[in-house]
Amino acid sequence: MTIDPEVVRMATSGAFVAAAVVPVGVIALALRPKGEALLPRWRAFPVPWSGFEVTAAFLVFWLVLPVVILQVLNESGFFQLVYGDDFPHADAKGLDPEFKAETTTLRMLWVGVLGLPLQIGILILTRYSLYPKWHPRAGGSIAGQIALAAVAWCAITPVVLVLNWAVNTIAQSLGFPPEQHSLAKLGGRPLRDQVLFVLEACLGAPFREEIVIRGIMLWWCMGRMKLPNGGVSQGTAVRPWIVMFVATAITAQSGKWQPVALACVLTAGLGVLWRFTRTGARRARAVYVTAAFFGLIHTVWPNPIPLFALGLALGWLAVRTNGLLVPVLVHSLFNAVSVVFVLRSAAAQ
Repeated sequence: MTIDPEVVRMATSGAFVAAAVVPVGVIALALRPKGEALLPRWRAFPVPWSGFEVTAAFLVFWLVLPVVILQVLNESGFFQLVYGDDFPHADAKGLDPEFKAETTTLRMLWVGVLGLPLQIGILILTRYSLYPKWHPRAGGSIAGQIALAAVAWCAITPVVLVLNWAVNTIAQSLGFPPEQHSLAKLGGRPLRDQVLFVLEACLGAPFREEIVIRGIMLWWCMGRMKLPNGGVSQGTAVRPWIVMFVATAITAQSGKWQPVALACVLTAGLGVLWRFTRTGARRARAVYVTAAFFGLIHTVWPNPIPLFALGLALGWLAVRTNGLLVPVLVHSLFNAVSVVFVLRSAAAQ
């Protein structure tokens, strides 16, 4: 039996990342305060923001700022300055489809990396302007959270990668070969673009996605507000359905039937969860629906399936730690495996 070289390369890429993660995790484990539990107990985590702020955060982080930054870069001739006059302008016609896709990917990488400091600044300004008296509860020491992230990554990553291999194999056998992600072609680009790829995949994307999905959306879905009489009502209880509707609508825009079919399956799963969960029902629904949202916005098929599983783990970590440091670290390290894989694949060719 011949083992697929890509499977071997992915496994060894994970081993390379683990070689850096495990020693750091061991050191962090030794530095955490004596008697501190590695996995904190669940505690209620009320938040002050409403659906308006959730919608605004989503629009600003994923629509408004990227569009504005891209427009500024296009109009200023930034890409021609970096890549030379041969780099096409945004309104260029008659381009080869593959070349157009590659330049579009490069544009969005620059938008993500250059926009990250601005997004962090807006987040900090909003936090201290709108909610100056709100203080989130700590989810343990920094060393303890780093140790937990290392342990969680070591446990989660192999499971998600095996699931990814399984769904890719099944899709291939059914006559639906897996789509290639546009970022997979960046391994053969110059060093400048490879660095850009690493920064966006390991810093920019994990930060943005965890802030919006697990940092804002998840706690809003749980339906508890830090306001007088701000508990759970029938109105706030439907928030998970709103998120699922938005995720399905975004998926439908891709024009692919497979992600839409998965969205329908996940919607049915939310219905089952809604019907049968009792203890911790709000937490379970919030983690489930934000994981579904996380998976479905990644429309390169069949990536939404393993990413849904990853989202479940990240959401659970966010709930247990009452924070985002652990999910962000695990997300970044998970992406690091794919980055190493892409760079090694290009070097092998």
